[in-house]
Amino acid sequence: MTSSNSVAIIGAGIAGLSCATALQNAGAEVTLFEKSRGVSGRLSTRVTDYWQCDHGAQYFTARDSLFHDEVQRWIDHAVAQEWQPLLKVFDGYTFLKKDNDSNTTRYVGYPKNNAPAKFLAKELHVVSETTVVGIHKQAGKWLINGMEHGIYPGRFDDVILAIPAPQAGTLLKNTTSDLLHICNAVIMRPCFALMLQYDYTIPCQFDGLFIQAGLLSWVARDSAKPGRKVASSRSSDVWVLHATAEWSALHVNDDRERIAQIMLSEFNHLLMVDASIQASAHALIAPKSQSLHRWLYADAEKYLTDICHYDTSQRIGICGDWTNGGKVQGAWLSGLHLAKQLITEHK
Repeated sequence: MTSSNSVAIIGAGIAGLSCATALQNAGAEVTLFEKSRGVSGRLSTRVTDYWQCDHGAQYFTARDSLFHDEVQRWIDHAVAQEWQPLLKVFDGYTFLKKDNDSNTTRYVGYPKNNAPAKFLAKELHVVSETTVVGIHKQAGKWLINGMEHGIYPGRFDDVILAIPAPQAGTLLKNTTSDLLHICNAVIMRPCFALMLQYDYTIPCQFDGLFIQAGLLSWVARDSAKPGRKVASSRSSDVWVLHATAEWSALHVNDDRERIAQIMLSEFNHLLMVDASIQASAHALIAPKSQSLHRWLYADAEKYLTDICHYDTSQRIGICGDWTNGGKVQGAWLSGLHLAKQLITEHK
């Protein structure tokens, strides 16, 4: 590809950033559009004056050699580190050791999970706080319509949708691309994430917990990750709770304060099963601060495994974790392989 090839990428999560990096390295002129103030997608971190918390993807693994090399590059540039948490499984009655876990290496962004995304974005042209509400062709070129600023002045040869299936489907409705049918076949599910900051350390026997019963699916001591700091004169903990997809879907539009209250109560109940917590006078003290986030498209009921899709005739593609089995690795590989397909098509 050459600089005469212009590509618009909607979505600056890991898939979009991976795709943009590969295309730009191949010589294309790439513009990323992101509705949020910053990049990262699911590798998001909530930051306040006193604490921070990764409320999206909790960590990532690198089983593919290409992604392993990329993660090593992130480590070399000090934007990722290995995380060695004390992990347990809760079956509804007791805490169990996680089986077959000794060969799994987990990584996190450093000093927060959005650091790798910010690292990738440094060399890219990102148009932030732009909610793309429409794409259409004019004289053979793609035009991008943003809610905040109207039609973007640039014209593009290709458009890449690196966003969840329902959002991609909405943009594809006014096109003639068959990719719409692929998006419509994927059911995505919500997830509530509750972040909690305490002015003391909760003396429990785990840093991360996979939960097999109840309304929570995962809890983690975010402050146990490398490089995490809490601005407090006292010892502090920051925790994140993820609700199950089923429970989140059932209560997706419920009152947010009530949702947070229920999730916190469930966390307290879970903690009281831990013998080390039962003797603690702090066990049920309310957190000093908390924040709830609703991920409307957190995961897919059934992920695709096609890696990515590209409509050659319309010059439009889709990528993301939902097209490649889920996870951060799946998203990064999806974006990379879509970029390679475009490069091959337009040599």
